Amino acid sequence: MAIASKLQQLFNEPIERITYLDPGYSGHASDVWLVKTVSEERVVRSSRWNEAPSREFWWGCYDLFGIDPRRMRHFEANAAMLGSIAGIPVPRVQAHATIEGREYIVVEKMNGKALQSFIGQSDALLHQLGVWLAQVHLQRCDYFGNLARPQMERRELFHARLSQTMRQLVERDYVNDSKIKVWLDAMIRELGVLPVPDHFCPVFIDLDPSQFLIQDGVLSAVVDVEAYAIGPREFDFVGLECVLDEKSAASFLKGYSTIQDPPDLSNYRQVYRFLYRLLGVQGSVDLEQWFAQRVLF
Repeated sequence: MAIASKLQQLFNEPIERITYLDPGYSGHASDVWLVKTVSEERVVRSSRWNEAPSREFWWGCYDLFGIDPRRMRHFEANAAMLGSIAGIPVPRVQAHATIEGREYIVVEKMNGKALQSFIGQSDALLHQLGVWLAQVHLQRCDYFGNLARPQMERRELFHARLSQTMRQLVERDYVNDSKIKVWLDAMIRELGVLPVPDHFCPVFIDLDPSQFLIQDGVLSAVVDVEAYAIGPREFDFVGLECVLDEKSAASFLKGYSTIQDPPDLSNYRQVYRFLYRLLGVQGSVDLEQWFAQRVLF
């Protein structure tokens, strides 16, 4: 069945136009279309996979947190959580259907254009990001997993579980990378003695400017929220060190600190950075270059 026929089943009015929205980078989880009917514009999202994810980022999210990008329940649960937080809107889910074995959701169209970088943005925008993220982090959990909750494990078991996921990631995707294989053993040893952080909350595993829209100099929406999980808030700060510089980090921290104090990354930075490199959060960066990234928090 052609995509137009499939999408028409989601709407009561005739579709006038369908535009495929390409995020401009590989590895994204969803196909996304802007659909115009007689009276409205809506966005339709659906997973790009028919089978469970098998490589790097999405396999890691699946193994560690139970996030299955084929299941739209994750987007729905994450959007519902973020929709309860003021500061940056998230699209509301308006319909959910399965067509020929593939799940589709219809969400509202948000205003703004995709943000290309946090660096060089105004102090006000970065302050806004900091306040919003701190509000997300106010939610405290005694488990890790995902907001749709098909997989939940006690927080105290997190580092043991993380060790297993990292070892399997290396065996699956980095079997010929001698640097990563050498570092793996050191990171596993470190996790064995490193205390589990006590602040678990919703975290954005692929926190990146491309997930946000900007309009009139402020963040007008966060739109790609499939990869929210319950984990240590240090994850978000490790991710932010990949995409901020000193100036933008300072403005972000001013906003965050109006709500709560930021975490101390000193004990966790290296091992969590190693996980993020295995997940390919910012691509296939040389490992030494990855560890040499500036310390911002």
